[in-house]
Amino acid sequence: MILVDLIRQRTRVSLRGVAMLTALSGIATTMILMVVNMAAEQAAQGQASVRLLALMGVSLLAYAWSQRQSDVIVAREAEHILHNLRLRLFDNVRKAGPDTLNDIGQGPLQTALTQEMQTISGALPMILTGLQQMVLLVFVSLYMAWLSMPAFIMVMGFSVIAAVVHLHRARKVSDATRDAVAEENKLFDGLTDLLQGFKEVRMSRARRDDLMVQLYDLSDRTRLAKTAIKRQWGREFSLIQLAFYVMMGLMVFVVPIFTTDYHEVATQTTTAALFMIGPIGSLLFAIPSFGNAEASLAQISRLDQALIAAASLPTGKDGVVKTGQGAVLPVDDVVRDITLSDLCFAYRDQNGGKGFALGPLNAKFERGKISFITGGNGAGKSTMISLLTGLRSAESGDILVNGVPLAPDQLQSYRDRFATVFSDYHLFRDLFGIAPVDPERAQMLLEKMEIDDKVELVDNAFSTTDLSQGQRKRLMLVTAMLEDKPVLVLDEWAADQDPYFRKIFYEYLLPELRDQGKIVICVTHDDRWFHIADQVCYLRDGAFEG
Repeated sequence: MILVDLIRQRTRVSLRGVAMLTALSGIATTMILMVVNMAAEQAAQGQASVRLLALMGVSLLAYAWSQRQSDVIVAREAEHILHNLRLRLFDNVRKAGPDTLNDIGQGPLQTALTQEMQTISGALPMILTGLQQMVLLVFVSLYMAWLSMPAFIMVMGFSVIAAVVHLHRARKVSDATRDAVAEENKLFDGLTDLLQGFKEVRMSRARRDDLMVQLYDLSDRTRLAKTAIKRQWGREFSLIQLAFYVMMGLMVFVVPIFTTDYHEVATQTTTAALFMIGPIGSLLFAIPSFGNAEASLAQISRLDQALIAAASLPTGKDGVVKTGQGAVLPVDDVVRDITLSDLCFAYRDQNGGKGFALGPLNAKFERGKISFITGGNGAGKSTMISLLTGLRSAESGDILVNGVPLAPDQLQSYRDRFATVFSDYHLFRDLFGIAPVDPERAQMLLEKMEIDDKVELVDNAFSTTDLSQGQRKRLMLVTAMLEDKPVLVLDEWAADQDPYFRKIFYEYLLPELRDQGKIVICVTHDDRWFHIADQVCYLRDGAFEG
């Protein structure tokens, strides 16, 4: 079982110690029941025992201490295990290639990190409670068997039948719950369309009406599904309560038929049976929680394995991971040039069939020079940039840094030399990975980008990112400049700028960056400024022309 294996592998405490605490809690609770029964007998005879009172006190203390200790341990260890699971997923997402994340999708990953984790977090304490109640039932059952074997057999048989029926019905409720969650996820997707597509919705009455009809329908289906589930669980609770009452009736009316001395222990066995009602209910409701936790862990495990299997590893022509030669690039190495030598890449379908292919690519990008990459839509510019920056691994060919082929163990060191603004960029508000910068330098760059009246740097973070698309790209370029890396890659950066600032970018900013000794690489269609570049590389059908 996935959950059992996970607990055994990841827990930091002794499971034997937890089992002993659980057993102590069960024994203490059973002792409380026995003391109550014996004290009740003495009270009926007008007697009271200090010894029983002391035993009750000791049992209460033992129960309170063992219960508290086990609750604290489980709460701490459950969150520790989930913390490690989250960190593992974070790390595997970091290692995954862009195609893997596109294939898996953001939705399943977000669901795994939120909903599935919450399911496990809520289930683990319930499972422990179920285990505690199961141990308690064992001891109370032994006590009942000691009091009256016919009563014990009657209660156990009835409980087993009730449990089987309940679990069968609960499985159907769990399936309905997952269907309801799926409907709710569709509702959230529709809400995302409404929020992110707000302008488009406002611009078309027909689009608005269709979207709202869909949202109303999804909301109504979610309402009906959730209502049905609550009704089913309410019915289950009522049936369980009814089953317990029937069991009490059997204890009082049926058991005496099969024994002649039952009247001597009728009160004790009935009390024990009443005492078992709560534990049996807790156990029955804990079992579906175990199933839900198993299903959530299975989903997380599938995502985890998919991320691991598709981790971005460089491979050779035969598909085998290349080991390469050479040490990791020293941090203080000056990157004088980067050369693509017969670099080839091809997209593959699920059956391994070859799709759009890129290469062989041959180009050289030098320090203190501006290179423009241009070509029509679908020519492969974005894929070429992801190969150049090391985000994708080529099927064949080499990337040379200062004339030396890049080894696989140098990939991260190589990527660390790039400052990038991709076309599908994400703007972080905090300057992650950048040492605290000089506020005057940051202010100068903001003024240069003409957004100093909208943004300022506070505690190494931008005061806001709520800007227009063009302004957000300027802020992204400020981040890249603050990184001060030797290689700067800009993918269609000027596409969202107005004519005025587009001119500033090409005629002032790029030459300034070149004069700083950077390797500047821009993907662009602005042929009006091609004369600014030291070289223009035309990409057509996956290969450079000329």
